[in-house]
Amino acid sequence: MRFKVGDRVVVAAPAGAELSAAAAVYGGRIGTVRAVDSHPLPYPYKVLFDNGVSLAFADDELMHGSEVVFEDEPNFPGPIVATGEADSVNHPSHYTWLPNGLEVIDLTQHFNFVRGNALKYLLRADFKGNTLEDLKKARWYIDYEIRHLEGQAG
Repeated sequence: MRFKVGDRVVVAAPAGAELSAAAAVYGGRIGTVRAVDSHPLPYPYKVLFDNGVSLAFADDELMHGSEVVFEDEPNFPGPIVATGEADSVNHPSHYTWLPNGLEVIDLTQHFNFVRGNALKYLLRADFKGNTLEDLKKARWYIDYEIRHLEGQAG
């Protein structure tokens, strides 16, 4: 195995490789390998990120921090903000982390207010600073929508 428990790693596809979904969304994130299991291939590495999220990755989706080139590498979107420079008013980083320049509002605008807010809180949960609070807010909006729909049915 290329990595061992305790290694600091960066989610990134090697130059010339096609980005996986995990590498596209979590590209540029730095984490610590917390477990290595050779049996559940193809994702043997359990990586814990600084925001408390833990995910499994394949060998070719991770690089040692010392291997990564941060300058304009096409397969390395960069830390958290993958869509360009952050603007705390018009394009805050907790809404612009999606790949291909997509922002959270590009998705939420297609839903009613209540469902859009639930989606907004789910999508920004790992990027705003208080994951648990954002998940509870999302749940509040989902519960509100369910109560509303149940009231219409009766």
